Amino acid sequence: MDPRFIQQLEYVPDTEGDEAAFVVLEQKVEKGAKRRFGCIGESEKNRLAHEFELIHATNTTKLFLYWADIVAAIRQKIYPYIYSVQNCSLVSYCLGITEVNPLLTGSYFERLLTRRSTHIPILFIEVPKGRGREASESLGGEVKSLIEIEENAALPDLDPIDVMDFFKRATFENRELLQSAAASLGLAGQKPLETVRALADLLVYKRYKEFMDEKPSLLYQEDAVDLLVKAGLSYEEAECARRAFAMKNRGETTSCRKMFERAARKNGYSIGEANAIFSAVEKEINFTVCRASYVAMAQYLYMDTFLQDKTKG
Repeated sequence: MDPRFIQQLEYVPDTEGDEAAFVVLEQKVEKGAKRRFGCIGESEKNRLAHEFELIHATNTTKLFLYWADIVAAIRQKIYPYIYSVQNCSLVSYCLGITEVNPLLTGSYFERLLTRRSTHIPILFIEVPKGRGREASESLGGEVKSLIEIEENAALPDLDPIDVMDFFKRATFENRELLQSAAASLGLAGQKPLETVRALADLLVYKRYKEFMDEKPSLLYQEDAVDLLVKAGLSYEEAECARRAFAMKNRGETTSCRKMFERAARKNGYSIGEANAIFSAVEKEINFTVCRASYVAMAQYLYMDTFLQDKTKG
C-alpha cells in the first residue's frame, strides 16, 4: 500500500482489538446481511467475499467498523444522509453505513477502495440545518479529517425512529410516491416513473441541464468503467484509469492506455476498437457521476416525500 494511505490509517480509532477486528467485522456483516436479505444468495456471498479480500489486503477493517459506529451514533439523534462512495460497498450496506445495495446499482467496490489507494475515502454526511454541531459530537478531534459533516437547509428534520422504520420496510415501488418525489423538485415528466433508479436518472438530468445543453453519452461512472472491464481490464485497473482521466494525469493515462490495449487485444479487440473505447471513456469521464450516490439521493427524496405525506395525513 501507498505510505500516505498507511499513515492515514494510523488516525482511525480502534473500536476492537487488532486481532479481533476482522472477526468482529465478519460477524457484524453476517448479521446485517441476514437482516437485509433474509436468505443470502450466491451473488451476495461472492460480492462480500470479494470485498472482504480487499479489506483484508488493505488493512482497513477498523475503518469500516469506525464508519459503522459513527453513523450508528449520529443516527440515534439525527438521521444522516450518506452521499459518499461508501454507497458502492455491500459491506457498508450490511453494516448500515448506507441504505444503497450496490448490487442493484451496478456499482463496484473499487470505486471505494483499491490496493493502490493513496487516500482514505472521506465519509460525507449531510444533516438538517442547525444539527451539524450535534452530529459532530460523535467524532473525536483527531479524526475529523476522515469524516465531513455538512448542514443542508433543504433536508427535513425527521424523527430518526420514523426514518429507520421506513428503511426497514421500504421497497421504493410506489409509483405515485415516485411521481410526487420528482414533482417536489420540479422534475416530473410526461412518462410515469416506475423505479427509484428512474428517479435517480431525473436527478442526474437536472444536474446536466444546469451547466450544459446536451447530456453526455455516458451518465454514470459505473457504465464508463464497465466498458473498460468488458474489454479486458480488472475493476481495479479500470478504476485506476478512471482516476487518471479525472485528474488529467497524462503519464498515468498513457500507461493505462497501453495496459488497456494489451488486455483488449487478448479479448479479440483490434487496436482501433480498443483506442476508440478508451478515448470515448477518457473524453466523457469528467461528466459522469456515481450512480450509487444518485440512487441514495433518490431514495432519501422518496423517503422525505413519504414521511412528509404521512405527517400531513
